[in-house]
Amino acid sequence: MSLIENQDTIPFLEMWKFIEKNLNPIGMMPDKASLDHTQVSTLYHELRNLDKTFRDSIQVHVLRNELAYSLLCTLVN
Repeated sequence: MSLIENQDTIPFLEMWKFIEKNLNPIGMMPDKASLDHTQVSTLYHELRNLDKTFRDSIQVHVLRNELAYSLLCTLVN
């Protein structure tokens, strides 16, 4: 686990802001008072992992498109 993802170095409010930014728009925001620090930390790390997976899949898609375009340009020229 990197230093950035170490739950001891991430302030509770930063974790909560990240959770709010990702879950509030889709209507899945939990009640802040119903979660303890461990639950918030766990939720934060799960969302970070999902965010990384999503970003990685988007990057793969973009790279595939660039490769296909490059091959097409090579075939045309």
